[in-house]
Amino acid sequence: MDLDETLAACQALHDGISQIIDREATFIREHDINLIVGDIPPACFEIASQAKIPSVAVANFIWSWIYRAFSRNYSGFSPLISQIESFYSKATLALTLPYSCGMEVFPNQEPIPWITRASVVTKKEARSKFELPESATIVLLSFGGSGLQRLPWDKFKQLREFFFVVTGKSKKRDGNVLIVPNTQPHYEDLLRAVDVIVTKPGYGIVADAISHRVPVLYTDRGEFPEYPFLVRALSDLATAEFIAQEELLSGNLRAYLNRLLAKEPNWPSVSLDGATVAADLILTLLDR
Repeated sequence: MDLDETLAACQALHDGISQIIDREATFIREHDINLIVGDIPPACFEIASQAKIPSVAVANFIWSWIYRAFSRNYSGFSPLISQIESFYSKATLALTLPYSCGMEVFPNQEPIPWITRASVVTKKEARSKFELPESATIVLLSFGGSGLQRLPWDKFKQLREFFFVVTGKSKKRDGNVLIVPNTQPHYEDLLRAVDVIVTKPGYGIVADAISHRVPVLYTDRGEFPEYPFLVRALSDLATAEFIAQEELLSGNLRAYLNRLLAKEPNWPSVSLDGATVAADLILTLLDR
């Protein structure tokens, strides 16, 4: 994370936020839009308020809560936080996901189950789709396109008992490493195909791992406030192990993967129909 650049970009955005809100509110009125759903840019709720239509937040955290953790060392975030929270407070309804954090700013909240994807294919069909070996132990490296160039690919290629798959610009195979295009319309099918995920926890990958019951080897995300909440979710609802970044970046995966794969499975029953619940609540609000 580059907090200097983050703060500068945030300040630049907020310097012009009044014009953005005016322009978008005009667009809303001209196109007869009746409701806004946001995940979770603060301005959209102010836009909805000025356009006099309802708005719904769907989130597990808010940005003012994230920035507040950095404001001790970056005081420039403080006035931005105040404006962000004034925008969030205009939301008609907040649909709060499991293990959410910092949502107190919303006056009207409704908790909902996990929102996640679910593959409709079998593991065999998924492996065939991505041209993955049927019998290998397949490891998905999932880092949202960030930091992949830092991974020790030569070390991974020496771990011949594992087959690694990652998304990238174009398809390429190199020994026991396969890159598949990152423009995957059904990423959930890739999750169905693999035996383990190596990742840094974000809401999407945690939810998808729980949905598909794929063990997770996770590393840290630096000083990002959402991280401990997602780690708690993995501890409660998934089969998971931690690997320090220095171990990951040194290619020392074998012992961690073997320990994870030998671990007693932990997959308690959990509701995964948050998308349907959210849609019903949004449509009810729209009907009113």
